[in-house]
Amino acid sequence: MIQLVLSSPFLSQDLEQALRYRQDDDLLVLMQDAVVAATAPKWYERLAGIPLYVMTEDLQARGLVGRIGMDLDMAGLIRLIAEHGSPQTWAS
Repeated sequence: MIQLVLSSPFLSQDLEQALRYRQDDDLLVLMQDAVVAATAPKWYERLAGIPLYVMTEDLQARGLVGRIGMDLDMAGLIRLIAEHGSPQTWAS
């Protein structure tokens, strides 16, 4: 399953909840304001070892550079959803 997180981890508990409920084979996708987690040292250790994707367009729109995770564009997200099915979306 894909765990799709949209809200900043500094403003909501969505990322915490996604991590709490994810299974070992789940993918984690950060998009919209959640991409800040890929730039924050506070989250590096928590996200290490998790199949993590970060939406490139959302990083660019915020003037950020991801430090962890794999870059993902919209076409790539659509491919992931086609392969893994509908995501569990976490958005406050």
